[in-house]
Amino acid sequence: MPIELKPCPFCGNEVEVEKIPLWYGNGHGYSGCYEFKIKCKSCGCTVDQPKNDSIYRSEEKARENAIDAWNRRANDAE
Repeated sequence: MPIELKPCPFCGNEVEVEKIPLWYGNGHGYSGCYEFKIKCKSCGCTVDQPKNDSIYRSEEKARENAIDAWNRRANDAE
């Protein structure tokens, strides 16, 4: 079951998951690997999460790491 994304903590609007390839058209990088970024569609707020790539973990786990980072709020219980 996919993890639900919380709305933007700044403007309250909808966000999206961006899947970014880690390779370049000239064959450099990690072919078949991606990083994931969460971005607000309205204000452009983003979250950068270390270890949200699929080099050393599954694509699904990398996506979950990025979503978990986005969904974390300062007032959440640890």
